[in-house]
Amino acid sequence: MHLQVANWEIECDAEATRSAYAALPVGTDCPCDQCRNFNAAAGRTFPSEFIVLAKSIGIDPSKPAELCHWCREPSGLYLTGGWFHFVGRIISGADAMPHSDGTGTIQYQPLAPGIELGLTHHTGLVPDTFAGLAVCQLEFQTRVPWVLADVEPTP
Repeated sequence: MHLQVANWEIECDAEATRSAYAALPVGTDCPCDQCRNFNAAAGRTFPSEFIVLAKSIGIDPSKPAELCHWCREPSGLYLTGGWFHFVGRIISGADAMPHSDGTGTIQYQPLAPGIELGLTHHTGLVPDTFAGLAVCQLEFQTRVPWVLADVEPTP
């Protein structure tokens, strides 16, 4: 299936992606407070536009490959980045993580208020369930409310 995602045109195999996610546990296995909060805030971590996109590609939004917790914004929400994998390829649009000397910086595009994303063929932490498949990475930044009863981290 071909899809337009912000500035990218992609080809994806949503069924193969769904199959790969079906074998993964919900959430991350990281025990830090912010990852536990992300898992507990399921359903409030991404705007509906992202959920629709993820499901059309076959991504399970409750199973990120990695999370990065950047900061608490003035709104009180936590800027959180991370990524998902999907079976497919980028047909057109510049890779969101151009590399120089082995390192890259993600160049996000807005999808909807509160969420930015980028598509790259540079992958990391690809689960074994994707072994042997052509995989791309969908990078994201979203805003997450604090929902745990635990005390919030100091900003």
